[in-house]
Order: sequence, then structure tokens, then C-alpha cells
Amino acid sequence: MPFLQKVKKLSYKSWQKCIKFHKCTWVEVVFNLHPKLSLVRSAVILIFAGFINRILGFMYRIFFVRTVGPEGIGLFEMVFPIYTLALVITTAGIPPAISKLVSEQVTLGNYKQAKKIFYVALVFLLITGLIFTILLFLLTPFLVRTAFSDPRVYWCLITLIPAIFIISISSAFRGYFHGLMHMLPPALSQILEQIVRVLSGIYFAKKFLIYGIEFGAAGLAAGSVIGEFTGLIFLMMVYVYTKGPKEQSNNIVNSIKISTLTILKKIFSFSIPIIITRLSNSILAALLAILIPQKLQEAGFTFRQSAELYGQFSGIAMVLLSMPSIFTFSLATTLLPAISEAAALKNHRLLQDRCYKAIQTTLIAGFPAALLFLLFPAEVCSITFGIPQAGKLLKVMAVGSIFLYIGQTTSGILQGLGKVKTYLYNSLLGTALTLLFSYYLTSQPIYGIIGAAVSMNIGWITTALLNVISICSYLKITFSFYNLCILPMLGFAVMGISTYIIYILIWNLTSSSIFAITISATLGFSIYVVYLFLSGMITREDISKIPGLGSFIIKLFIL
Repeated sequence: MPFLQKVKKLSYKSWQKCIKFHKCTWVEVVFNLHPKLSLVRSAVILIFAGFINRILGFMYRIFFVRTVGPEGIGLFEMVFPIYTLALVITTAGIPPAISKLVSEQVTLGNYKQAKKIFYVALVFLLITGLIFTILLFLLTPFLVRTAFSDPRVYWCLITLIPAIFIISISSAFRGYFHGLMHMLPPALSQILEQIVRVLSGIYFAKKFLIYGIEFGAAGLAAGSVIGEFTGLIFLMMVYVYTKGPKEQSNNIVNSIKISTLTILKKIFSFSIPIIITRLSNSILAALLAILIPQKLQEAGFTFRQSAELYGQFSGIAMVLLSMPSIFTFSLATTLLPAISEAAALKNHRLLQDRCYKAIQTTLIAGFPAALLFLLFPAEVCSITFGIPQAGKLLKVMAVGSIFLYIGQTTSGILQGLGKVKTYLYNSLLGTALTLLFSYYLTSQPIYGIIGAAVSMNIGWITTALLNVISICSYLKITFSFYNLCILPMLGFAVMGISTYIIYILIWNLTSSSIFAITISATLGFSIYVVYLFLSGMITREDISKIPGLGSFIIKLFIL
């Protein structure tokens, strides 16, 4: 029986004896840091944390809209492009680099160098974060005069700037923990950040609102800074009270030393393509925000109609499609150190198994969401946002959504393999095609905003297919078309047909759209899960790896 499972069944005094015997700390027991978490367990932890954060974020937005109103939220949102750009430049590619390099060294037993990589990256991020924070402080008056049409954003921007320095430091700790496959501390820190952000943001927004709407918005920014600071303190405490990786063997690998300059070169060579990729994504969003309304007006739509259609595209369809990204982003984050570990061990079979399982799991999880958006697009948009007209866009984009999710997962695989330049080129090509087709299709009256949706699909499909081809080419492997495509597609068809039939039956009986969708989606998903077990796509072993719930589910359903 694993050590931690034994500990949980012991008395308080026995705990102390076991902890002393196994040479681990209380924090290592509480946060499950002593053993390495499996790929599935790590991903599930991040998924749960991401789900909780999305719920808290949704509550955060509701509370703040009611507190400071649309105008205050508008001021708060205006400063985010510059804030986000500064974060991308300062930290974007470095945490994944830390995760990959630390994972490689720990896998090889080179524990001292893993710590050195973390320290070098931490100092670098501390310095760059401080420099960018000071520069942004000094440039704030100039930016407010030139980049913003509303000078009231000054207080919001100046309040938010310290978060850049805080996030720079905390991102180093997150990358380090991810590299060790210890996903729980970063996940808990993000939940803690969000809770503190919501509570402190509401408090300061209400407190400062009496001085003006701009000070209410600054109160929201203050909540963000306090939340980030709380998360950093939590990560530092976990780090201090855990022993971290120790040298456990006298292998000659442990004597290999890496110079600080070499570490920095490795960090830069890995992080720069990621920074460029994320910058291109930010630039794509900015260009689409300018391009789509302009092309819609060329197609004959009024200024107001163009703004409304773009709102349906960006603020509704894209938001709904991004919800399953909780899963794919968590999986990509977990894959980076897991793939790096397998690559460092030169275990080709393990590499192939992890890549195959990751893509298959993405398909299994992505199909239900895509089906929901395909079958009930107007109903989903109406229930969530009260705008059923956006359903047309959602339905078109749902066709390519599965490729969006595959693209996110395969990006984690490519980063884990160290093929960040390949990841960059594939992403840039997908971005270029999205812009090219948006420029042409959106201006055509026959397509309009649907042209923008089709263009996004083209970009997602291109990036995902190129990523998969690159992985197969680099690893010299071929995936089973039957297991990876035919079986998931059959499950998709079974779930789709059963869900639609059940929906029609319940709708005829109750005439309630919400009730019919809820019941049909639940029963359809249940049939889908049964199919997954019968086809062998999900096994008893897979369920057992779900932390906290695996054994319970197995006993409940007698698997």
C-alpha cells in the first residue's frame, strides 16, 4: 500500500512516527507531494481547479457588474490589453520552460541542477518583472494620454501594475511544481487567488465607489493584486515547508553541472517561440476586433449591427466554445512535464502511449460539448446569455471546436518534446489562414459574420492537423485510425442520435426546452459513457486513477 494511504489510516501519534521514518514533512503529506502524481491524476486536479475558478470568475463578474455597473467594468476592461501584453512579454514562455527543464533533470536524478534551474529562472523573472513594473509605472501617464480615449482609466491601470511583479515570481513557483508533477499546490493557489480576488474586489469597489466610478474600478484592480499576492504567499509557504527533490542515488548523472548561462540559453530557446505564439494570438484577437466589424460594414451592415454581430461572435460563441478548454488546457499543462520525463528517459513506448492517450482523451471529452453546441445552439445561447440569435454562429463553430481542443492538447505534447518552433510555425500558419479567410469571407454579403466563424474553423483545423502530423513525424509513430477516429466518431453518433430522440420525446410531453435539454443531455451522456466502457476506450484502470473519486465510482457501479 502506498505510504500516504497508510498514513491516512493511522492515529495522530502514528502519523508522526511514519512521517519521521519516511523523511517527509507534514506539508508533503497534506498536499500529496511525496509520491509523483500520475498523468491522469495531475490532469484531473487541474481540471477541478479550473472548473472551480470558472465558477468563481462567473460570480466575480456578476457581483462587479452589480457593484460598479457596465461603465465601471468598461474602465476595468480597457486596461487589460496593455496589462496582458506586459504579462505575456514578462512571463509567458518561462514557466513552461521551467516545467520542462526541471522535469528532465529530476527524471535523470540530477536533483541539484533541477533546483538550480528553478533558482536561475526565479531570479530572472524577479528582475524582468521588476523592470517591467517600474517601466509601466513611469509610462502610465503617457499611455493614458495616447492609448486611451478615457483618462479615467489612470487609477485602474496604476493600481493593477504591481500584479505584474507578483505574477512574475509566482509563475516561477508554478513552473517548478508542474515540473515535479506536483499539481495540487498551484491548483489550490489559483482557487485561493480567485476567492480573495472576489471578496477583496467587492469590498474595495464598494468602499471607493463613493469617490467616483473610476475609483470603484480601481477597487476591482486592487482585488486582483491582493488575490495574486495571496496566491504567491501560499506557494512560497508550500515550497518552504516541503523538502523538495533530494539526491537519491550516487548515479554519475548527479555529478553533471549546468552553468547559469547554459540554463538561461535553454530557457530562452524554449520560451521565445511560446512568447511569439501567445503574442500572435493576442494580436489575432486585436486584429479580428478591428477587421470583422469593418468587413461587416463593407458587406452592408450598419455600424450598430456590426458591433452586435461581433458581440455574438466574440462575447457569446467564443466564450461558450472555450468552456471545455478547462479540460484541454489542464491536460496540456500536465503533458509538458510528463512528455519531457518520457523523452529524457528515451522511453519511446511511454512517449507513444502518453501521446495517444492524451489525444484520445481529448476526443472523448470534446465530443459531448461539440454535440451539445451542434444540437441545441440557440437553446444554449438563450439559456446562458438570453440571445438565441448567436446560435447560428455557435453551430457553425461547433463543427471545428473539436480541432480547437486537439490543437490545445497537441501544443502541450510538442512543448514537452521541445519542439516549440514547430508549435510556433503551426500556430502562425493557422493564424494567417484565419485572418486571410476572415478578410475575404466576412466582407461577402452572402456570408457576413458566418464567414468569420468559418475562418476560425479553418485556422483550428489547420493547426490541429499540423500538430498531429508533426508529432507522428518526430516520434516516427502511426496512431490507430480505428481506435483514434472510428471508435470516438461512433460514440459521437450514438450519443447524438439518442440525445436527439430523447429530446423530441420529452419536448412533446412537457413543452419545456430547458427540461428537455437537461434530461436528454444527461441520458445521452450516460449512454455515451456506457459505450466508452463497452468499446474499451475507458477502462477500470482509468477510473481508478481519478483522485478521491476513482475507488468510490468503481464500488458504486461495481466496475
